[in-house]
Amino acid sequence: MTGETPWAQRPSNDRQRLTPDRVRNKDFSRTKLGHRGYSEDEVRNFLYRMADDMAAGDTEKADLRAEIDRLKNWYKDHGTDVANPAARGTRLNVDAVNLLSRAQQTADAQIAEAEDYARRLVAQARGQYEQVLQEAQQRAEDAASQAVHVYRSSGGAQSAEAEELERRIAYLRTFAEVTQVQLRAVLEGLANEVNKLGTLPETGRQAAYSSFSQD
Repeated sequence: MTGETPWAQRPSNDRQRLTPDRVRNKDFSRTKLGHRGYSEDEVRNFLYRMADDMAAGDTEKADLRAEIDRLKNWYKDHGTDVANPAARGTRLNVDAVNLLSRAQQTADAQIAEAEDYARRLVAQARGQYEQVLQEAQQRAEDAASQAVHVYRSSGGAQSAEAEELERRIAYLRTFAEVTQVQLRAVLEGLANEVNKLGTLPETGRQAAYSSFSQD
């Protein structure tokens, strides 16, 4: 069975950016024994990639915040104090200043919400992944012990090598069956959550313009 890989070791292959559709439609290689179950390494690597793409999204949001600050400074240098437009003479009309202020407030709230959501999503993915592995390992150990008991009770010619083979086959078969079902459910749930994360920017923009149009 494949050993645990620390989360800090990030795989570098297959770096296409993740999308909700790519998460939903992701296929994993089957294990060699009986072609059942998923490759544990591929599932772990896929979670690494999801965490990396979320981190890239955080960087992009930070860049947007820096761009807002740059625009504020530019308007201030050209006679418009966005934080207090009445304090100095303005070269922009009041509607434009209000729109910029609302956009900044909406962007700040959106960034904070997306960052918190992404952190919770990554933590949830890691927790579910480890839980699936622990449960699969426990059930596989139970199945292996049962297989040994059945082998010893069967009578006839027996050997330590044959007993070990029966134990390994039962372990791998059960581990593959458990992870196949549970990891698929976890990935489908994560796909839905990633899809929700992708709707946050559009929601924020609509809120800003809706507020502006009501004035």
